[in-house]
Amino acid sequence: MEIRLATYKELNNWWDNAIKKHPDDNAYVVWKKSFVKENVNGKRKTFYAIDNGKIVGQCTLLLESEDKTMTGNNRAELIKLEIIPSYRNKGLATKIFNVIEQYAKNIKIKELTIGVEPSEIRNMQIYFHWGFTHYLQTITETYPPKNSETLGETIVVICYSKDIAD
Repeated sequence: MEIRLATYKELNNWWDNAIKKHPDDNAYVVWKKSFVKENVNGKRKTFYAIDNGKIVGQCTLLLESEDKTMTGNNRAELIKLEIIPSYRNKGLATKIFNVIEQYAKNIKIKELTIGVEPSEIRNMQIYFHWGFTHYLQTITETYPPKNSETLGETIVVICYSKDIAD
């Protein structure tokens, strides 16, 4: 198992596959554009867990965004943590998190932030276990519309932080 920064080609392939899996959901096209562009310009750093050449998990470190509570001033946000089903419950998310946390420390990030929907109890437990226990804010986010006939779904997100300064 290898956990490392994603290449440009891997990012494109990952998002192209996601778009193929969700052909009726334009949100994936929008997300691909922002993830690829912002990895190239340095606002995001996506990490992939790769097992025998296959991407089995991912997480992105968002270094810069409009939400200055979550990013900026030596603070970065973890987003899009995802493990494919056959690799879940094996500690892979923690391994990815540990690699990203060390990377963040190496680039002088002092605090990590993360958001979780209130209904995602298991994820919240994992994030608390990782040390995300300082409440920051509760926000709403709106996903891009799935198509031209719908509005994007709005969700509630509870945001927490973790100090990683040495």
